Amino acid sequence: MAEVIKGIKLIRHNANGVNEPDDPTFTWRLDASFRPPEFMNIAFMFLCGGTEEICVRGKTKKALEKFADMNHLSTHPRKLSFKIWQPEVNA
Repeated sequence: MAEVIKGIKLIRHNANGVNEPDDPTFTWRLDASFRPPEFMNIAFMFLCGGTEEICVRGKTKKALEKFADMNHLSTHPRKLSFKIWQPEVNA
């Protein structure tokens, strides 16, 4: 059974059709971008665009770091970019 991390909210994951409104009350944000899976490169491009994108909002940086670690996002072999930040502070 997957562990539930309190204080995070999935905003966008284009590969799974998730596209929720942004929620700035969750002050931290994780943005990650990945190359499409090689075995379905063309199909993925037509279905989801050129890259797989994930956006998760969090109440704390620690919650987002835990989410990233559980899903191996920072070391994923298809990773193009990965960032945890505070948009309201770093804008």
